[in-house]
Amino acid sequence: MTYSILAYDPLLGQAGISTVSGSIAVGSRVPWGRHGIGVVATQAYTNPALAPMILEYLSKAMSAEEALRRALQSDPSPAHRQVAVVDYRGDVAVHDGEWSPSWHGYYIHPREPVVCIANLVRGPDVCREAVNAFMDTRGTLAEKLLAAIEAGHRAGGDRRGDKSAALLVVGQTEYAPYYDRVIDLRVDYAPDPIRELKRIYSLLVEGY
Repeated sequence: MTYSILAYDPLLGQAGISTVSGSIAVGSRVPWGRHGIGVVATQAYTNPALAPMILEYLSKAMSAEEALRRALQSDPSPAHRQVAVVDYRGDVAVHDGEWSPSWHGYYIHPREPVVCIANLVRGPDVCREAVNAFMDTRGTLAEKLLAAIEAGHRAGGDRRGDKSAALLVVGQTEYAPYYDRVIDLRVDYAPDPIRELKRIYSLLVEGY
């Protein structure tokens, strides 16, 4: 019941996810990442254990496809899951379980490591418009991810109405290797969570 966009920026050495849901506290379970490894979104009937497993497999030099496949082998009901992976090699892998709430699906950019996955949204335009907005936006990875979910919202968003949102960007920090979150912002519940997430991001940029 969520839409998420994942991307890797090789020039910045950063990877990130922005996600929106009609459920509360989407940031507590959907977006995961590890600098130098990749980012994972696990959603639909969410199994939050999948993402840490995938990141661990990626750290052992598995491909995105193999890491995703291996993690799903331990899942009792992969047909209910929707998972996307973007790794630091720029590879993309997606699992779109057939029992995910409709409309469900995804859109992968044909040339860049960018993917949007969605379920229980108004239709495929949510994914396509999110990816297009990401590619058309100039700015930081975080700003491109925010523009993407804003476009997904305009295209219809979650069929229940958007209630929560989150933004996660991992990269090199002064606290490496113990802390790699360049940005980790969450709106657990709001009438307009994307607007609130953008407001909080602007405060972060301004140094508040």
